[in-house]
Amino acid sequence: MKTKERRLAAIMFTDIVGYSSMMQKNEELANRMRGRHREVFQRLHEQFGGEILQYYGDGTLSIFPSAVSAVECGVALQQALKKDPQVPIRIGIHTGDITFDNEEVYGDGVNVASRIESLCVPGGVFISGKTHDDIKNHHRLKARPMGAFQLKNIAEDIPVYAVANAGLTVPEDGWRQVAEQQQLPPQARKKGRKKRWVAAILALLFGIFGAHRFYLEQRNLGILHLAFFFLAAFFIPRLAPLLGIPAIIGFIDFIAFLSMPRATFDEKYNRQVIEKEQAAARKQQAEASHPKQILQKQYNRYREDALADYRNYDYEGAIAHLQKAIEIKYDDPEAHFLLACCYSVNEEAEKALSHLDIAVAFGLSNPGRIMANGDLAYLRVQPGFEAFAKNGYRLSPKELPPPGPGWLEETETGEPGLLEQLNRLHARWQAGELSDEEYQLRQEELKSDME
Repeated sequence: MKTKERRLAAIMFTDIVGYSSMMQKNEELANRMRGRHREVFQRLHEQFGGEILQYYGDGTLSIFPSAVSAVECGVALQQALKKDPQVPIRIGIHTGDITFDNEEVYGDGVNVASRIESLCVPGGVFISGKTHDDIKNHHRLKARPMGAFQLKNIAEDIPVYAVANAGLTVPEDGWRQVAEQQQLPPQARKKGRKKRWVAAILALLFGIFGAHRFYLEQRNLGILHLAFFFLAAFFIPRLAPLLGIPAIIGFIDFIAFLSMPRATFDEKYNRQVIEKEQAAARKQQAEASHPKQILQKQYNRYREDALADYRNYDYEGAIAHLQKAIEIKYDDPEAHFLLACCYSVNEEAEKALSHLDIAVAFGLSNPGRIMANGDLAYLRVQPGFEAFAKNGYRLSPKELPPPGPGWLEETETGEPGLLEQLNRLHARWQAGELSDEEYQLRQEELKSDME
């Protein structure tokens, strides 16, 4: 008999962005990225007290005893995995009930965390409103509201926040204003609406036939007008003197339409069309305000700014914009190629080779450009370039960074890296050796020393 356990926990989902695409383009690189993801994931979960419940393909499911420890772990994960060799991941966190045994994990809390993770942007940590309530008074953690979202198979809209600590990807400020400005084009708003002046003319000229009633989709009234006309004109002669009645009614309607305020006319005759327009506008606004849509616009802007800097010979500016771009879309070969060009001009051969390797792995179009591009001239005369070219513009496995603990180290001087020092500082704070103020001050001192 299965032993099931149920508890309230902070639930974390992660997955590698674009992993399936990477597997198709370069299986070796994808597997290395997954290996690094799991190694960093396991080490940081040990530090922050997380319990790993499942690995599934390129994703993970884990739980924490508190929302603070889960979010701090998420921040540390993103900060570590943004260092070269970079691994772009999404992280979603929710606090709720979870039930699990040796074979399966389920519960509403799991569903919400999973949906928030799929909503998250590459390089970011998204949390539910419930988790935000638990961390909002902790000065070490910052979060920005992203709005309430209708998540698949979740009955109520869920408030979502983006953790905004240093090094994390967050849709930029002002995204709500951009979304609110999204409107249907005028022709779309008016399509299908009945026009007051058309109804008035039809009532004046053809009111005897009820034409304006058919136009306004009042078919029953239109049929009564038409039936009365035919009966009086052709079948019941004694009703002929009464033919003027529908004409008079039509004239009265003509006057009524002309004097009726547009809002009143729309409310009476265009209500369904306006409701459809409003629904379409809400859908468009929801799509426009979706974090992934906002992030795609940011990505396009980073690429455009990088190209502008590159053409103006501002290679440092181009590098800064391209690094932000690949945080959002790591598998863009053109971004990596342009980074390689910038690093080559700056005579940083190792970084240039690394990004060329990634560009080719992700399907760089016309790799012959590597031999023709003038900005790669410095790289082409370096000792290792000939072997790199003979290997199909790929680094050999021995030249790639080792998949070991070194990925989490900041320095190679024998001194503890920044992350290791922060880990030790965190352990002292958890043990009660440091107050919150002392902990924050020491963190700032460490970071400023490393800059």
